[in-house]
Parts: sequence; C-alpha cells; structure tokens
Amino acid sequence: MPMHTGELAVRGRLEQCGEKVLLVVDERLSGHDTFLSATLRLDRPMRLPELPVRILTFDDVTVLSPLSLALPQAQAGKEWSGTLLIPHGSRPPAIPDDLAQAADKASVDTSGWSPAEARQLLTFLGEAGPGPVRAERIGLIIAALAEPS
Repeated sequence: MPMHTGELAVRGRLEQCGEKVLLVVDERLSGHDTFLSATLRLDRPMRLPELPVRILTFDDVTVLSPLSLALPQAQAGKEWSGTLLIPHGSRPPAIPDDLAQAADKASVDTSGWSPAEARQLLTFLGEAGPGPVRAERIGLIIAALAEPS
C-alpha cells in the first residue's frame, strides 16, 4: 500500500537560511495542506530517493524544509528538481456553512473560484469572528461574486 496519495513534479532553487539549506519552490503550491511532512524524491542537483521535508506554504511562496538530512551548504544557489510525494493529497477549500447558505440563498456559485480567489476570500472571512463583522463580510463576498465579470 502506498504511503502517499499524490505525486507532484516540483522544481526551484536552493537557498541558505542560517545553518540550513531550504528548497524554495518555483510555483506556490495551492490546494495542499501546509506545515505537514512529505517525501521529496530529489533528482538534481543530487539524487536523493527519499528526503523527508516539511511543506511550508505562505501567501506567495512554498518552501520545503528538510526534516532529517541537511543538504550541503555548498549546494545553496543551485536549481533543483524532483517529485513531491504527498501523503495527504489535495484538498479543495472548505466553504464555511454560513457563507455556503448565503451563497445558496443568493444563487451564487462558489465552485468556480480559483485557488487564489478562494484563499483571499476565505482568509478575509476567517479573520472575522461571529457577529456583525462576519455577517457584513459575507454580504460583501456575496455581492462581489454576484457581480458580472
């Protein structure tokens, strides 16, 4: 039985961060859980069949941080490529119940959101606690999505 549910070709550059060399991914990973561990099959600049890494995805960048084996500091600045073996697969953004109900009531389809749109709108909503601010933000999201493009 495989230990991973997804494989994703990745590439980027190696960057020195203090005593550690990190793998900065060329394209930000979307739709995958972050701060979880995965395995990287590194093809270049050196061949490593199993490099345990932690996936760190921020607003505009994804970084793979080696968990066990430290990459040689002499490799910093080089390009790398490999295959990320993801044990937790891809996940669609979770639409909160209150937003889903408001979208349904307004006949607004949320299934066509791009990953960037979903991340932005759900972060905007998630920063509001229950109450009038959240209700106002739901109204703003629904109004924005209901406008013709």
